[in-house]
Amino acid sequence: MECKCQTAFYASLHAENRYSSALKYDVNDFGVVSAIFQLSTKYEVKHLRADILRGLALSWPRHLAQWEAREARSIGPTGVYEPRKVITHPILVINLARAANAAELLPAAFYDLSRSSPSTCAAGYTCPLTTKTHQLSDTDLLNLLRGKEHSSRFLSTFIVNELEGREPSMSCVHRMELDVARRRVCQSAFEAITFEILRDINGTICQRSSDPLFAIMAAELMQTREDPLGRPNSVLRACEFCRSEFGAAVDAAREDLWQRLPAWFGMDPLVWA
Repeated sequence: MECKCQTAFYASLHAENRYSSALKYDVNDFGVVSAIFQLSTKYEVKHLRADILRGLALSWPRHLAQWEAREARSIGPTGVYEPRKVITHPILVINLARAANAAELLPAAFYDLSRSSPSTCAAGYTCPLTTKTHQLSDTDLLNLLRGKEHSSRFLSTFIVNELEGREPSMSCVHRMELDVARRRVCQSAFEAITFEILRDINGTICQRSSDPLFAIMAAELMQTREDPLGRPNSVLRACEFCRSEFGAAVDAAREDLWQRLPAWFGMDPLVWA
């Protein structure tokens, strides 16, 4: 394997950026990508390092919109979220970023891993091909657990501030209803969404549990969910004005969460500057 990686490194030197552009940066190519990246860092081959870093950033980006594109690629043809089939395990990426001084990859990798249980994170990742187990350093494991706690608290705060007891929009179509039940249609919808999130039904079904970014987005998407007969689910549907205001709150919260990731996981906030 070492000889193969060195050969790939020399080939990439002679082929300029053509070789690195041919790499897929997926589970199958990661061993070669990792080796070339570390060698280009060690021997200060700056153009090759930059090419590899751009490729890795497709899966470990610094912008939320790029993360959303990455997550969309992780959904299989049957609609099941299966990131490990196409994206390298984050423990490998964290260790590579540490070894090659590529801190900009770390926040997204830490967040990805934080969506797993603490016991799974501590146990490490065993490569099915080599049977070698890769683990985080003690420092990075502590950083991971602290960041996981921060993101969990952020979701709890979002639920309290934006969902529990949410007041209807000033333009709510039900605001002037005489019937109390009709006047509370939108409030009841947000209460039902709160209950859904606390039950974590959405995360469990979609295999996205412990994912605050997804849970916050799901709070908005639930309002367009259909019932088993294909009709709009009125229990979860607020009026257009209330949905619009809530949608703005969702977008702002998700961007705020994303920008906090470096600090939460023990990095300089300027790593994404």
